Amino acid sequence: MSEAAARQRSASAAAAAAVPLPANDCTGNEDGSWWASRLSQCQIDPDVRYTLRDKDGKVVATALFATGQQMDLSPTSLEWTETDQLVMLEASPNLPALTATWTTKCSATCSPATTAVFAKQPVKLGQLLKKTYKVADVPTKTYDFLDVDYTLNFDAAGATEITPPSTWDAEVRCDEKIAVANTSGCIVPWMTPTFNVSRAQYGSSADMLNWAQTNLSGHWGLKNSGQPLHRLQSTKDQAANRQAICGTGKFTKDPAITDDSCDEFPFAGTYESGALNGVDHGNQCAQVTSVRKNNTGDLAFDWQTVTPVGTVTGTEKCVRGHIPGPLNSDVGSAYGNFVKAARLADNDPFWLRVTSS
Repeated sequence: MSEAAARQRSASAAAAAAVPLPANDCTGNEDGSWWASRLSQCQIDPDVRYTLRDKDGKVVATALFATGQQMDLSPTSLEWTETDQLVMLEASPNLPALTATWTTKCSATCSPATTAVFAKQPVKLGQLLKKTYKVADVPTKTYDFLDVDYTLNFDAAGATEITPPSTWDAEVRCDEKIAVANTSGCIVPWMTPTFNVSRAQYGSSADMLNWAQTNLSGHWGLKNSGQPLHRLQSTKDQAANRQAICGTGKFTKDPAITDDSCDEFPFAGTYESGALNGVDHGNQCAQVTSVRKNNTGDLAFDWQTVTPVGTVTGTEKCVRGHIPGPLNSDVGSAYGNFVKAARLADNDPFWLRVTSS
C-alpha cells in the first residue's frame, strides 16, 4: 500500500470512527474474516467500499460501509438463525441517495433457498440495517455440505457506472442421524473443536493424557505440537481396539489402586488408537500408574497424577495406565458427550486440552 493510500485509509478510519461498527460475538475481530466456534460463525467487515463514477469514469462520490454477520447453529436441529447487519460509516458530501440489496442463497437442500435480507433498502450515513432470519436444511441420506452465498449491491438513481456487487460465502454441514444416532443437527465444518479434560474432575486419568501429550512423540491432539485426533465411529472397531490394548489376559489389575482399570490413550474411539497403528498388545504401549496423593474419598483429588512404569523411549504409539475405574469411565463418558455436542462425524478432527479446572 502506498503512503498516500495509507494516509487516505487512516483518514477514512478516523472519519468512520464516529459511527459504531455492527456488534456481535466476533466483535474484536473486525477484519472481514470469518471467526467460528463449532456451532457459530460470524464476521465484521469494516471496509466495504462504494464508488460512483460518471460516464467518463470520473469518481463522483464514495461511501464506506461495514457489514456484520452471525450464524448460530445447533447440534440437535437442522434449523439455524442468522443476523445480518449493514451500516454506512462514511459518505462524501455529494453522495446521492443509495439503496442496498443483500441476498443470501443457500444450497439446493436449504429452505428457503433464497432470502432477501434487504431489497433496495434506502441506507443513509450512520443508519444501521439489521435483519434476523432462519434457514433450515432438508436432510438427505448423506452429509449435506451447504454453501451459503452472499451478494451485496448498492444502487443510485441515474448511476452509469458503480462498484460491482460484493460477494462472499460461508459453509455449513448438516446431517440427519448420521454423526449422532437419533438426532439431527448442523455445525461449522471447517472449525476443529477442542475436547477439554479437567484435572480437577478426572484426576490421574487427565494427567495420563497430559503425560502422553508431553512425553511421547505422537503429541496426540496437542495443538501446536501434534496432529489432531480423529473420531472413530464404528463401535465394532472401537471394541477391537480396546481388546488389543486392554483385553482379557493383557492387563493385570493393581490391588493398591482403588478400583483399578486399564486406561488407554489415544482413545479406542479414535483413528490414532495404538491398535490401528501397529500395536497388538497393551504391553507395547508406554506404561504409567496412578499415584495416591491424599485419602479423602474424592478420587480425582486423591489420585491426581501418574508416574511411568519401566522404561519409556518416547516413541511408543500409545500409553496404558492403571487408573481408578470411575475416573477412567468418566473421561470416556465426557468424550462421548463431546462427540454429541460437537457433532463429530467419522474421521472428524479434534484437539484435546488438559485443563486445571
